[in-house]
Amino acid sequence: QKVSNIQKKIKNEVQQKAILEHTFKHAYESGIPDHICFVEMGAAKGGLSVATRNMLKQSDKEYTDISHVLIDRGSFKVRDDREMTGNKDESWERVKIDLRHLKLYDIDKVSNAENVIVYSKHLCGAATCYALRSCVGDQGDSKNDGVKSKQLPQVISIALCCHQVCNWDSYPNRALLSNRFNISRYEFDIIRHMSSWATCGFEKSVETEHASISDEQKQLDDTGPEWFFNVQEKEMIGKQCKMLLNYGRVLYLRDHGYNASLIRYATDDITIENVLLLAYLHKA
Repeated sequence: QKVSNIQKKIKNEVQQKAILEHTFKHAYESGIPDHICFVEMGAAKGGLSVATRNMLKQSDKEYTDISHVLIDRGSFKVRDDREMTGNKDESWERVKIDLRHLKLYDIDKVSNAENVIVYSKHLCGAATCYALRSCVGDQGDSKNDGVKSKQLPQVISIALCCHQVCNWDSYPNRALLSNRFNISRYEFDIIRHMSSWATCGFEKSVETEHASISDEQKQLDDTGPEWFFNVQEKEMIGKQCKMLLNYGRVLYLRDHGYNASLIRYATDDITIENVLLLAYLHKA
């Protein structure tokens, strides 16, 4: 058990380092060397924020006016919080809110920041969709005029996972799926369900798999096509489903002025959920 925990810690640190390296690279390309508010979505214990603090401390460059905002719907009080709040050079704030209700620029530290970087490590399904919407001020409300371009986060960097828990109502690019691919809500549910095949394969027993999914997904299982495919075919289909959902997210950010792309940031032996959605604004 001790060896397993050490291995998990090492893999976690490798992922954090890779995410931050990609994030900082594009931060420089976006022209923000300093005065940064880092916003960690779905922060939990704040591992990515702590890793950021450590990376900045080890850097040859002296950073000034750094702030951290950690957003999560749960309550977390951990040792690292106390360490960071005691640092005079950095400000630190936790915000307890479900991402579906988040209006990012209602947070003073964010609205007053000269530069904003939004990031997350393994933000599940619909949470990623809500995070992207909050970044551009799109809450699905026709009365909402969105966020002015000068207020948009300069960099958005989210390690993606758990596409099977996406949902039609939160997905930010339904127009793409409906208009270009003629995909309905029902077909979307099938796609998100099949996306789990990329990481689950076909090795779970029927009882185990059915115990972990909703009644709606069970109905899809009973009528769906998965029994016609072997493990390798299911994995390939699952990856294609993930790619389709990610492609819609990329185009959504491009529509809001971002240079957006998908990056494989780690090898499969580190994590099989190894796709990073990376977007940055062009330097003015």
